[in-house]
Amino acid sequence: KGWVDPAEQAPDQPGTLKDDYYPGDIGFDPLGIKPEDPEELDLMITRELQNGRLAMLAAAGFLAQEAVDGLGIVQHFQVGMIEKAVQL
Repeated sequence: KGWVDPAEQAPDQPGTLKDDYYPGDIGFDPLGIKPEDPEELDLMITRELQNGRLAMLAAAGFLAQEAVDGLGIVQHFQVGMIEKAVQL
């Protein structure tokens, strides 16, 4: 979708992208949520990247917590629920 057909370009320009190609846009939008405005699309892409980075930090936190005390995230929730039940 994004690459020019090698048969249609000069041999000294391999791997040329099409002019209308936008990185990551493969045309899959079944819910129709992709904005038509390029600035709005850039904003949406930036928000999605920031959300993914935050999720990676959260996952790293789970791993660090497990490395410190040896309990997984599910065990922490179970221990927390038992402690709350005992306090009642």
